[in-house]
Amino acid sequence: MGGVSLNEPQREAVEYTGGHLLVLAGAGSGKTRVLACRTAHLVATGFVEPWRILAMTFTNKAAAEMSRRVASLVPAGSGRIRMGTFHSVCAWILRREASRGWWAEDFSIYDSDDQKALLRRVIRDLGEDGRVTPSQASSWISMCKNNLTGPEEATDSAGTPWEKLMARIYISYQAALRASVAFDFDDLLTVSLDLVRQDIDIGGRYSRMFDAVLVDEYQDTNLAQRDLLLALCGPDTQVCAVGDDDQSIYGWRGARVENILRFPEDFPGAKIVRLEQNYRSTSSILRAASSLVSHNSGRHGKTLWSARPGGDDVLVQAAGSASEEAAWTLAEATRLHESRGLPWSEIAILYRTNAQSREFETAALGMNIPYQVIGSLRFYEREEIKDLVAWLRLVANPADRVSLERVINKPPRGLGERGKEAFFEYAASSGRDLVACLCSASRIEGLSRKAGASLEHLGGVLSEAARASSSGSPASEIVDRIVADLGFLERFRGAGPEEEARLENVEEFRKTALEHDTAHPSAGLPGFLQGISLLTSSDDFEQGADRLVLMTLHCAKGLEFSVVFIAGVEEGLLPFVRPGETAPADLEEERRLMYVGMTRARDLLYLTHVPWRQRHGTRAGGPSRFIAEAAEAFAPVRSEESPSVEPVAPRTVYRRGNLVHHPRYGRGLVLHAVRRGPEWQLTVDFGFDEPKVLLTGYVPIPVIREKGSPGDQ
Repeated sequence: MGGVSLNEPQREAVEYTGGHLLVLAGAGSGKTRVLACRTAHLVATGFVEPWRILAMTFTNKAAAEMSRRVASLVPAGSGRIRMGTFHSVCAWILRREASRGWWAEDFSIYDSDDQKALLRRVIRDLGEDGRVTPSQASSWISMCKNNLTGPEEATDSAGTPWEKLMARIYISYQAALRASVAFDFDDLLTVSLDLVRQDIDIGGRYSRMFDAVLVDEYQDTNLAQRDLLLALCGPDTQVCAVGDDDQSIYGWRGARVENILRFPEDFPGAKIVRLEQNYRSTSSILRAASSLVSHNSGRHGKTLWSARPGGDDVLVQAAGSASEEAAWTLAEATRLHESRGLPWSEIAILYRTNAQSREFETAALGMNIPYQVIGSLRFYEREEIKDLVAWLRLVANPADRVSLERVINKPPRGLGERGKEAFFEYAASSGRDLVACLCSASRIEGLSRKAGASLEHLGGVLSEAARASSSGSPASEIVDRIVADLGFLERFRGAGPEEEARLENVEEFRKTALEHDTAHPSAGLPGFLQGISLLTSSDDFEQGADRLVLMTLHCAKGLEFSVVFIAGVEEGLLPFVRPGETAPADLEEERRLMYVGMTRARDLLYLTHVPWRQRHGTRAGGPSRFIAEAAEAFAPVRSEESPSVEPVAPRTVYRRGNLVHHPRYGRGLVLHAVRRGPEWQLTVDFGFDEPKVLLTGYVPIPVIREKGSPGDQ
């Protein structure tokens, strides 16, 4: 193929023209090469005219790479091939057919920031500020659109108050989009699908337009994309889908592995070609990965193999704690960097949740190892963490204007720019500190009644926290007080994966404070904040410098490294169990995610785990079942004995009047008990001058004598 080397299955996939084709392309098997060569082959042989080919990918980067490769294989002047993402193809259709719809040809396309800004206005106009965030509404509406559920259908099927609220927002949001002559990304798919389905003339025109349609990463398609593909294909159109059912890892954002599994049913007579030769990893790594994923039942089935003989065994390492896991991993990475001369950029540490990066970042800073966090901000640079730190700085320093300016209107409190100016002008002229001014905000001219009351509440929260800090309360208790009283737990609960990740980060921060208290019992909040400042004030590394790579398993898809460490391979974390649940939401997808991580490694693969790991609302602990499922290719576990999974303590129900025992303060009487999701916020009298306000998340507070009724106020 124009000097391009192909193995036999690749050649078969490139040259087949007998009908529909499904190419099951295993990890590292050269699928991009096959797609580009097949497209060029269709043109070079005259089987299809270039302008009658449609190629769809998932990202602009993938589309650009495909276009570059095809251009290098097809003679200049052959004609234009339509190539782009699903969304760009849909935008092209909608602009062409604008005269047949309600929209203008120059419609706007709203990205996620635009979408949330519009939702913020919709929520405010509906009078629902404080009940739902734009991110929560965005996730819910996107889920509906991915399932082809319109606003009216969502309204009819809403059963709970939350669903009814979301349906109201959905209806208003769609009306606002239409008034702005705009589409969000999901609308590009769903409106295009409705158009070609419902207008016979338009549907017929597009189903006759293309003789060959090629789709990349077919395992990542959602219901709308699958149905759109069916609608764009006429009886004489040949469809070639390339993908790997074993790498379908985006179910949480609407992807359906069923699409690739059902391809032979959707496109009868389809030929299946398996690309099983891996050009990336050693045989040892591939045997372990294949053994793992073979435990999934929802797959077409294939076995990866490599022409690279042998290779080092996959190593499983048990550590005593998350901090020891990070220390061992970075020590081993340093050894490989020095002994083998490996660039830092060829070593990757992968993990299931963003919050896990914190231990590795802290260890890397302590060891002067350059690193970069791919796909997300460094832990202490994440918005929710910076917001939480800003509140804590105000507790320690009530004159910190920069911190207050950052968070004074988060979440929105009806405080506009004029209101902010009025507050800070009052503070500057009063000669009092900012927290004291917050406490008297209702008397400030220029503030609405709502804004004044909200700011006074903030002032009360900060004043109470400051008194607790001055009396010697540990940093973790001050953090818990701020998290509870300012609604961090409620703010990020019950939304999509983005909010779930934010909640995990807040919980990791709480754990950081508890660890600091354990290591420095008398340092309190000021000492904790000083430690954070030292971590976050380090200079940025030179752009493009050689750095150790930290990223989630989801971010790693499509990449490869010489050495890969997968951290936290534990029950409850990988496979992942969400707070309040007792089992993985989708065990097979979690297994595929682990498989993706394993197949990123070219030469060396390490799996690490700890005996137990505290997480918000649940506990992870002990080696994951995935280790046993892939264990036939592993070296012996490096520990005296494999840790066992510790039983999770039964849920405690707290009541006013309970006698409890705290490891620091001893016995105390519960004065007030309020549910905070899976945790309780307790006000406890330990016999000090003032009661303590505590969250039950990380410090065990057992009930030693029961009294009263649940949640007594």
